[in-house]
Amino acid sequence: MYLPTVVHVSRAGIHLALQTRHAHGNSPVFDDPSDHEEWGSPEFYGKLLVSLCLVLAGGVFAGLTLGLMGLDELHLRVLATSSDDPVEKANAEKVRRLLHNKKHWVLVVLLLSNVVVNESLPIFLDDAIGGGFWAIGISTTLIVIFGEIIPQAVCARYGLSIGAKCVWFVWLLMWIFAPIAWPIAKLLDHVLGEDEEHTYKKAELKSFLQLHKSGAEPLRDDEISILNGVLSLNEKVVLDIMTPIDDVSVISYDKILDNETVEQLIASGYSRFPVHEPGRERSFIGLLLIKRLIAYDPDDSLPVSAFPLSVLPEAKASINCFQALDYFQTGRAHLLLITEHPGKPYGALGVITLEDIIEEMINEEIVDETDLYTDNHTRQAVKRRGNAAVMRGIIEQGRRIAKDSRATSSDSDARNLSLSRGPTLEPTAHAAGETTRLLTIVESATYGRTNGTQNGNNAKDATIVEDGKDGHDAKPEPNGKGKDGKLKDGQDSAAGNAPPS
Repeated sequence: MYLPTVVHVSRAGIHLALQTRHAHGNSPVFDDPSDHEEWGSPEFYGKLLVSLCLVLAGGVFAGLTLGLMGLDELHLRVLATSSDDPVEKANAEKVRRLLHNKKHWVLVVLLLSNVVVNESLPIFLDDAIGGGFWAIGISTTLIVIFGEIIPQAVCARYGLSIGAKCVWFVWLLMWIFAPIAWPIAKLLDHVLGEDEEHTYKKAELKSFLQLHKSGAEPLRDDEISILNGVLSLNEKVVLDIMTPIDDVSVISYDKILDNETVEQLIASGYSRFPVHEPGRERSFIGLLLIKRLIAYDPDDSLPVSAFPLSVLPEAKASINCFQALDYFQTGRAHLLLITEHPGKPYGALGVITLEDIIEEMINEEIVDETDLYTDNHTRQAVKRRGNAAVMRGIIEQGRRIAKDSRATSSDSDARNLSLSRGPTLEPTAHAAGETTRLLTIVESATYGRTNGTQNGNNAKDATIVEDGKDGHDAKPEPNGKGKDGKLKDGQDSAAGNAPPS
């Protein structure tokens, strides 16, 4: 981007060595001509001062060339918008405005200024001390040390701050040399193309993140893993992470919910079950949320058809994880039925839940209190971590409420009766081959009956079909939150044996 130091030094030396100081011929290279200013005279000090100023000016131009041309416009934009240091933020914005679409113009101006200075130096230095060996040695030393090495070393480290302070000076030079520099810069833009912001590919960003494991603000391994997972999310399709339909627990629309069936549903640890038409296990109607059974008395022995069903949206296996995540964010459902023919009563391949997407984002398996397996496919048993690094700052403590000695026996009996109403929530032995998955529960506030396809205003992807069919569809609460504003930690019915249909 700039003329090498050796070119400047050689040119200055040749000029000094070949200066003519005699009226009728050239002096030899190593002669010490007497035709120069008298030592100690005002003219001597004046020309020596001009020579030193030219050396310093050449250093400024060389340093600015390296400092400004070495700044990446994308990096400047990042600093100008997100830097915590207000001074650095202002400096980045100044330099960015200078270089934006004018990088070749700045380059030509700085190089042209440097050439003018280095060409002028031998003239004044020769008049001050004469030509010959001393002129060559002094000129070379001054240019190398003070005109190249020191300025470039300083500007390479503090290029942003120095460049910001010299912005007005560079602008002035750009207008002074505009008749020459601007046409050359436009020619470079036409031949080489305008300088564009350098952006990083995803693979480069992942490698870039690995380099930030150390430094002033190092990234943790978990942070890097999550960022890598998010960067890869758009490249993954739901077919790769879904739970196969054979591993999903389902229930028939006419199944009677007696005591035994309800106990099996609750003990499974799942939060919802896909409901299929009687006798057609691949034709699904909707989702039965276990929360619907909280106030239900199993002695009533009602069929599944007596309960409102939540919508069971369908999508093709080719959609990517971001499309599924976009749909989940609408709050309409947190479980998708993956099928070859969305909207048709056949072709079901599997299901995918919000938890599956989150696991891909964080590159970790989420394990619930009732999970027996870490993954649906590998059937790897859950190993719960409890080491100090994970548990730091978290206390697990069981508390008991002391019995009131004044309580009557009838009060105690009433409490025992109320507490023994439902089955225990302790995890029980699961059927062979069963796996569990976490899923945020979408609780419905109002219920209604729909037929055919629902077209929600908030649906983000046309490939997702919400088909209520003959069941009762329920509108989920926004964001899948309950009354306390927190996400409900339930599980979907992925994997395991279903209750008898």
